[in-house]
Amino acid sequence: MIPCTYTKTFPVDEWDRPGGFFSLADVPIAGHKELTREGTVLARDTSTQLYEVEDYEKGWVFIVPMDDVVLNEEEETQR
Repeated sequence: MIPCTYTKTFPVDEWDRPGGFFSLADVPIAGHKELTREGTVLARDTSTQLYEVEDYEKGWVFIVPMDDVVLNEEEETQR
């Protein structure tokens, strides 16, 4: 597992926190925004240029294009 920083578009509330299915708060979605978060690469598919990424803080799992992921291989031994 390789630590990474990924960027993904999330529905957000009025305070720019992930909302909708990504929140337990009953707050309306105010829009969509690209958020950059820390995670771990679980798998990669070089033929489709996709990573499977698990969010470090919340444990969400997403399929993210490789262009939207920065690998932090030097941090691999620290986590």
